[in-house]
Amino acid sequence: MNFIKSFFISVFVLCGIILTFGSCSAKKNCTPEFVKDMNLAWSDEFDGESDAPDPSNWAYKEGANGWGNGELQNYTSSRENSYVSKGTLKITAKKGEFQKWTSARLVTQGKQAFTYGYLEFKAKVPLQKGCWPCIWMLPENNAYGIWPRSGEIDIMESSMNVWQDKVYGTAHCYAGYGGNPVKSTGVTVKKLNKRWHVYAINWTPEGITWYIDGKVISEYRNPHNDEDGWMAWPFDQNFHIIMNVAMGGTLGGDIDPKIKECTMEVDYVRLYQ
Repeated sequence: MNFIKSFFISVFVLCGIILTFGSCSAKKNCTPEFVKDMNLAWSDEFDGESDAPDPSNWAYKEGANGWGNGELQNYTSSRENSYVSKGTLKITAKKGEFQKWTSARLVTQGKQAFTYGYLEFKAKVPLQKGCWPCIWMLPENNAYGIWPRSGEIDIMESSMNVWQDKVYGTAHCYAGYGGNPVKSTGVTVKKLNKRWHVYAINWTPEGITWYIDGKVISEYRNPHNDEDGWMAWPFDQNFHIIMNVAMGGTLGGDIDPKIKECTMEVDYVRLYQ
């Protein structure tokens, strides 16, 4: 979910893979076997007594400036747009007076940032037309300059208008951004909005591997050459997590006038190192 993403990425440059995924219930382990040898470094299980997301983990990016993509929502810190209940986090975009949308964009910036690890989210993703949910990462500090120079990692991104029931994992950097990312792969996932699915990356000095429900869907390798350098691999710095539901814009597309709200539900976030 970058700041100048082109609508045409879905047509010209993204690679769609014909795979389907079932679901990850409490009884089904969708974490890869190698993670057993790692340590749980940080997590948020959204099991607290408060209905507010844990302030030691999450802050808010607020505002209604379109975020470089022509988005229509105003991001708030209101419990109407983000709250914890029954062991899960809900991020909800809502239509208010005069057809104005509000939503939430939660970030761990300044609170939780890291370099490398296996990062996993269990979530249900909305499918209404016009909704643009995303779980992604940006650098904590722009060591190589402003976007896209310092990179972006999209762990899960969805748009019913553009991709239907596919979700995408993407890497952006100076060598490939906007409508031409260095890596972007989409897969079909069954009942995104009704079943739990696990979206994850394994990020190491050698590359970034994307997983859905424990299965590899894509990989971007560190080229390890002086010619490309940071332009192809800015992913050696601390990054923080972002979770949001945007409405409309270049990738969200036209919003179905019949919908009044759009919710992404997250069961947990876990980082292993």
